[in-house]
Amino acid sequence: MQVVFTKGDGRYGRLTCIRQDASRTETQMPEQGIAPHDMIHYVVEKTLAIPGAFYGQLKAGANISFTLEHNQLSRQVADKTQVWQTESMVESLQSLYWSQELNFEAFSYLLAQSCEQRGLVIPQVSEHEFEQMLASITQLSTQWQSLAAGQSITLVF
Repeated sequence: MQVVFTKGDGRYGRLTCIRQDASRTETQMPEQGIAPHDMIHYVVEKTLAIPGAFYGQLKAGANISFTLEHNQLSRQVADKTQVWQTESMVESLQSLYWSQELNFEAFSYLLAQSCEQRGLVIPQVSEHEFEQMLASITQLSTQWQSLAAGQSITLVF
């Protein structure tokens, strides 16, 4: 599936997912100073090969909405635990970027706090995987910040 992040007016950009069968789903995407939230989701899910979270469900045919509009296949791949563990990782990474405290110990602490608040098992993320995610987010954030309105970054999930 192609995942297209299009820069908008500074408040909202656009997220478009184009599946292999050419069907698509898209939505407005809040922009922020760093890589957008949905872009960080992409990095986490791709790096850690998480099949049942946001992009896995979209790839399987769900349509983007606040709660995701599912079809039969996307319901089968959806994994509520993976969804919320992924959200916890994304929020933790965003916090690190905002505070500029990009280290594994801080990530592990924030992830543990977020998962405990949600009543989740803390997912195992190695320091190597953390470093991979940081490198990808940093690269994408730099690309994102250099885009003009209407330009986009296309990735494959």
